[in-house]
Amino acid sequence: MYEVNRSVIIVIPQPPFWNWLNSLPNSDLSGISLEDLQQDANSYLIAACQNADEVWDEVDKHTAEIFTAELADWCEDKILWPDIDADIFQAWFAVELSSIVTDLSEEPLEREVF
Repeated sequence: MYEVNRSVIIVIPQPPFWNWLNSLPNSDLSGISLEDLQQDANSYLIAACQNADEVWDEVDKHTAEIFTAELADWCEDKILWPDIDADIFQAWFAVELSSIVTDLSEEPLEREVF
């Protein structure tokens, strides 16, 4: 096992995000529910933090970047996006955090730019 020099946050969609998804033109979410999205939510590695306060500081620092990534996963047309605003982000997503990340895999970490 290896402790990784990162902390992690999980960004969990909430009903306002789900409502936005359903309002998109040509939206076909058949077979997907909000609960499905919540059970397999996106995770983000952030700088290593010593405690929850530091993690929340990192979340605040990256809110626009995270919000943009979450929206872009579902809609490329930025005209259909809400304002990239911290208050809207907080209404649309719950954030779970962990200041410690442990790597149980023997495989080396890899990074891919996208």
